[in-house]
Amino acid sequence: MVRYLPLGNGKMLLTFDEDYRIVDFYFSKYASENHSAGHPFRYGISVDNDFKWIDKSHIRAMDYFDHTMVSTVTFSYGGLEFENRDLVDIYDNIYVRRISVLNSSESKKNLKLFFHQNFYIYGNDIGDTAAFYPEFNGILHYKENRYFLASTLDQNGNSLDQYATGVKDIGNLKGTWKDAEDNNLSMNPVSIGSVDSVIRHSVDIETNNKFYLYYYIIAGESYKDIANIRNQINLDFLTKITRRVANYWELWSSKVSPNMDPETNAIFRRSLFIVRSHANSLGSIAASCDSEILKFSHDGYYYMWPRDASISAYALSIAGHSQTARKFFTLLASLISEKGFMQHKYNMDGKLASSWLPHTMNGKEIYPIQEDETALVIWVLWEYFSKYNDIGFTAPFYESLIIKAADFMADFVNDDGLPRESFDLWEERYGIHAYTVATTYAALKAAANFANVFGEQQLSIKYSDAADRMARAFDDKFYSEETGRYARAIINGKPDFTIDSALSSIFMFGMKNPTDSRVNSTMEAIMENLWVNNVGGIARYQNDNYMRVKEDNKIPGNPWIITTLWMARYYMRTGDMEKAWSLIEWVKSHRQISGVFSEQINPYTGEPQSVSPLVWSNAEFIITLLEYSSYSQK
Repeated sequence: MVRYLPLGNGKMLLTFDEDYRIVDFYFSKYASENHSAGHPFRYGISVDNDFKWIDKSHIRAMDYFDHTMVSTVTFSYGGLEFENRDLVDIYDNIYVRRISVLNSSESKKNLKLFFHQNFYIYGNDIGDTAAFYPEFNGILHYKENRYFLASTLDQNGNSLDQYATGVKDIGNLKGTWKDAEDNNLSMNPVSIGSVDSVIRHSVDIETNNKFYLYYYIIAGESYKDIANIRNQINLDFLTKITRRVANYWELWSSKVSPNMDPETNAIFRRSLFIVRSHANSLGSIAASCDSEILKFSHDGYYYMWPRDASISAYALSIAGHSQTARKFFTLLASLISEKGFMQHKYNMDGKLASSWLPHTMNGKEIYPIQEDETALVIWVLWEYFSKYNDIGFTAPFYESLIIKAADFMADFVNDDGLPRESFDLWEERYGIHAYTVATTYAALKAAANFANVFGEQQLSIKYSDAADRMARAFDDKFYSEETGRYARAIINGKPDFTIDSALSSIFMFGMKNPTDSRVNSTMEAIMENLWVNNVGGIARYQNDNYMRVKEDNKIPGNPWIITTLWMARYYMRTGDMEKAWSLIEWVKSHRQISGVFSEQINPYTGEPQSVSPLVWSNAEFIITLLEYSSYSQK
């Protein structure tokens, strides 16, 4: 399920699979629609009529180029050396691939490049059109308000020399990509329905000579949008795009550095790219662009969970990228419910998304929420304000977002001061959860700080007292002298002492001191019982069955990236930097070369499990490295 090298600009987001095939092509005003839905765009090469679709067996390296959101992919075939650069422009909705070729053989080579377009516009293959447009010298795919133009341009000003459109996946018709395998295309100019297309670019390259060309796809909402960009296309324009994108991202990623070894610094920057690429122009931050999971559940992770997005906004904010965080807060202020809570999750355009959280439980009406998702928005907003002192930006949200959410959290409590029941961060259990208590405590303290800043002392005292009462009730109800540790939840009035990594939240969000003996014993139990002996890493909780590979009582569950980083943060805060670094090294060892971190790790093979990337994983890595750098300097 791994997605490599996410490239985006807030309206477009592309990802590749391990065979260097585009498999996700998101495009809309808010990058909310996937127009490939996991179906691959193939890339074929023919040298002296010896044809091959490029796959992982040919690829030597596939990574981000230097410190930019530009890919670099190298491979060789038929005596030719290839170095490709892929990018999405920061201004225009255009994807560009620059292909550099060196003929290192002792003879002239005939090169034919084949580019396959496999659109499922609006996520389906019903009613699409693919047609050759002579005025563009390219293939245009379109349906309703979505248009995609594919073409090429080489160093000599030449463009594609053959094309084909055709029907795919109907009966015995697999698609026009099969037409390419004999080196020649049908020149069929138009097809409708379930369609794909291929374009060919041919050139002869003398021995020891270099050659370059561009392949590009322009996206728009109308023919006019396509024409406006296409009319600018020439070598100077494409060269300018390539240069400005590289320059922009190199400068963007250099604002804050953890100042560690070159490898770690590079992964840090790649994590920034991965998180930023999932943020759209509206302010939504997707949990993952990986659409492969759709094949298993017919739903995916390309939504905005306020929890995941808050952590991502926090990571970007402390790394110096306040603009994305500001857009996020502006969006969330418009989404908060009249009652003062955030919904389970949202589509990337801000509309309410699919949810499995019920509105009734045991015959009673309930809120279908995870309260921590509301809490984290307020906590992150205070952290933003603390860093940037941006009163001009924050002031409009004081009543509409901060007070609204804080009043809800202060009132949504039981008689003992603990939050009322909601769903846990793992989206599995209904009850009063340690993670919810810790994040709500942090949010109420944040709201108290805001109220103090805005001169409302009585309101500040109200929120602070509610937080303190919650913390006292937590100690009273969640801690057991018998077990010597905290429960993860109270469910149906009874404490649940299942060992759960989410208990890390009680120190991470400031409710408990990490050196407290009760916190120490709880964290020691997590390390002892949730460490996965086969491959390492921390599982979520005992007997976690989500994405479990097989039944095995020796494995508590699949190790997760975020849970392992939580443990690293605990060791930092208790002064054991050596143990913290060893866990960071474990996390680093389970990345993809491009810096992508998955949600989970297979406990037997060490390979990525579930969606990859999980943006939360990369965000936690950013947070952890900056914390490590800060503690190392003390």
